[in-house]
Amino acid sequence: MKYYIHSLLVGEVLLWALGAGPVKGQAINYSGSVQYATGSYYFTEQTGSFYLNNGFGVAGDAVSIYLNVPFIAQNTPWVSYTNTGVGPLPTGGPHNRLVGGRNGEGNRRGRRIDPGVTDTLNFTETHFGDPSLSGSIKLYSSEVGRSSVNGNIGIKIPFTDASDGFGTGAWDVGAGVSWSQRVADTVLLVLSGMYWQLGDMDDLNFNNILSYSTAIGQTFQNGKLRVVANFFGSTQIIDDIDPPLSTGVGFGFQTSTNVSLNTNLLIGLTESASDFNIGAGWSIKL
Repeated sequence: MKYYIHSLLVGEVLLWALGAGPVKGQAINYSGSVQYATGSYYFTEQTGSFYLNNGFGVAGDAVSIYLNVPFIAQNTPWVSYTNTGVGPLPTGGPHNRLVGGRNGEGNRRGRRIDPGVTDTLNFTETHFGDPSLSGSIKLYSSEVGRSSVNGNIGIKIPFTDASDGFGTGAWDVGAGVSWSQRVADTVLLVLSGMYWQLGDMDDLNFNNILSYSTAIGQTFQNGKLRVVANFFGSTQIIDDIDPPLSTGVGFGFQTSTNVSLNTNLLIGLTESASDFNIGAGWSIKL
């Protein structure tokens, strides 16, 4: 899974600012990715999640909007899909009360949660995840294009049932800004932050959060090859649990004016993040 709206926006900025140059007029884009994430999180059992994302959007000089639909294969229902930019969210799925409930009985207090229930341990399912909309509007651009500021929005639409383990069953809505600065002809720095109002599950409350990311990219071979180092994080999502933090590296290659390929590797830094996340993606201007 591409790391949700942050990765989409950071990747878009790096693609056009360091790669093929800015979009002229409107362009219809298709973007996709395959991603595998694995981790035990704060459970006693390991969860492996495979994501196939397909996104379509319209991008112009100042405004872009994308619709993304994920297809998910997972061996437990304990991890839910979200588009907040911080990766898979370990909610407990149909047993979210074990993570933390409205009645307070689910507070972890540092213990690991044992998902030793037959219907979860024998679980291997595939399902479409919640679709999401993301948009960006250019708020500022310097005369020579070395600095720019974008306003960003994101919406996750709850089409899945939380009892299936693929979503939270609630709307997520976010808004924020991203800033990009060309440090040199081949180096770009990107900072992004979004405030998210997260919908709760039946027995699990989420805090509204600030998710954030940083990325620095370097191009080679006249902009065809890109190397990006990045960091993703957020404020605390679930009470008494450290927020997810991850860092990694990505590579991109501009095969033509209309086609870009990329790979990425992320390592989780806290127990609420995936231990390991690897994937590949593509972007095609139609």
